[in-house]
Amino acid sequence: MSELDDVADDLYSGPPAEFVARRDAAVRAARADKDRELATAIGELRKPTVSAWLVNLLVRSDAALPAQIVALGEGLRDAERSLDGPALRDLSKQRRQLVRSLVARARGLAKPSGQKIGDAVVQELDATLTAALADPAVARDVLSGRLTAAREYAGFGAADSAEGDAAAPAPAPKPPKPAKSAPARGKLRLVGESERAEPTKETGESAAERDRRRRREEREQRARDEAQAAWEQAERAAAEARQRHDAAVAAREESAAEVARAEEAAARAHEEEDDLVRALAEARRRLAAAGKAATIADKEVGTTQQTLRADERELATAERELHRAERARDSAAATRDAVTPEA
Repeated sequence: MSELDDVADDLYSGPPAEFVARRDAAVRAARADKDRELATAIGELRKPTVSAWLVNLLVRSDAALPAQIVALGEGLRDAERSLDGPALRDLSKQRRQLVRSLVARARGLAKPSGQKIGDAVVQELDATLTAALADPAVARDVLSGRLTAAREYAGFGAADSAEGDAAAPAPAPKPPKPAKSAPARGKLRLVGESERAEPTKETGESAAERDRRRRREEREQRARDEAQAAWEQAERAAAEARQRHDAAVAAREESAAEVARAEEAAARAHEEEDDLVRALAEARRRLAAAGKAATIADKEVGTTQQTLRADERELATAERELHRAERARDSAAATRDAVTPEA
């Protein structure tokens, strides 16, 4: 295995989110070793989609998977070419079971990396695995372990060969060559009853047997023609269904984006609501505290007013007593002056 193969295997086994950084690091390492050709080849490696990465994980996790995919795909194509209905139904059931089990296994393999696996990725993974079982060319890409994008098989049934030629109905069996004793070309004659009953010497086949064989071949040809027509109609229906599916996927992705935006807006609104609720609760707490303080202040005002009134009454009494005392003093002074002789 070449150095490029080693690098590619390492890159395609890692998560897609790390692919570009790891590829660039490998390019720098090759340049540091002065291997420009290797650096260029590494730089041309394409980053895989998530669904392609899951396919690569599946192929690398199970050494028996490639042989299983090849064998089941060949069996399906053989059954379709031979128009073997029971075998085709059984193999189609095996195909559905295998694809379902591989999708579930891929989900498990992706868990350690933390990579999110959405419905669109699962649909791409299912389509790629189904295409690998239908088309040998897709199978080769899938089994390389270096798939970069999802694949689809738009045809009906399976592809015919490794070269990718479309499967065609089995050709009608060739009629036996005419007996040497047959009349010359251009000289027609009616077949008598004796000839219908007697077998020809060359083929050992009577006219009645030839007639039955001819009718049987005609029925088989009609069945093949009808199968081909049904195939073509189903192929058109599948293409239309794929278009509708793609449109539905696009619509769903747009709806999912709208939901994500709405959820983000709702989250912001809830955060703002929580902030306002907390602010309202704080305002109510402060209002209650202020109410209590106002009540206490009102009581203190009432008490001080009562004290003030009592003090004012005491002051008025003191002022009256002062006035009486001053009058008494003035009167006593006058009396003293009156009785005291002048010097």
